[in-house]
Amino acid sequence: MSEEGASHNELLIAACKEDNLDMLEEVLSADTSSFDINHTDGLGNSALHYAARYASTGCLEILLYYDGINVNAVNRIEGDTPLHKAAEYHDPETALEMVQILINGGASPKLQNKMKQTAVDIAPSDTHADVKAFLETAALGAFIDSRDVPVDDDDDSDDVPSDDE
Repeated sequence: MSEEGASHNELLIAACKEDNLDMLEEVLSADTSSFDINHTDGLGNSALHYAARYASTGCLEILLYYDGINVNAVNRIEGDTPLHKAAEYHDPETALEMVQILINGGASPKLQNKMKQTAVDIAPSDTHADVKAFLETAALGAFIDSRDVPVDDDDDSDDVPSDDE
């Protein structure tokens, strides 16, 4: 029986637990058939879940550039997405950075876990006011269609004075 070591899927998760960018790049540069970017462990956590849980911001950024990544993957135990994990991270500044990275990468702030909580619900009220505010704004933005936003044309081509005239 030969020992091959960790699979690329296991290395992908390990890299995100340790914020090991070299290991992550090594896995991502391997043959794409040798790993699944959306691989989950027995608890249903993906590499993105672990990157958010352990504040591996470098890994978050790299993973979000990877085609086919499921930024809204749901784990088995809590039904949490990576955004839920980021929002509850103990350091509010790091939590905000990760939440911004995930939202900009396409994470949905409207998804609820098994307890019917969104990421804004999970962020601690006493310390994470900026995280909550960002998530609330992102959730509102998700409901606004760009066609509903009036365009301000300052060229006065309609001969109607603007507010600052």
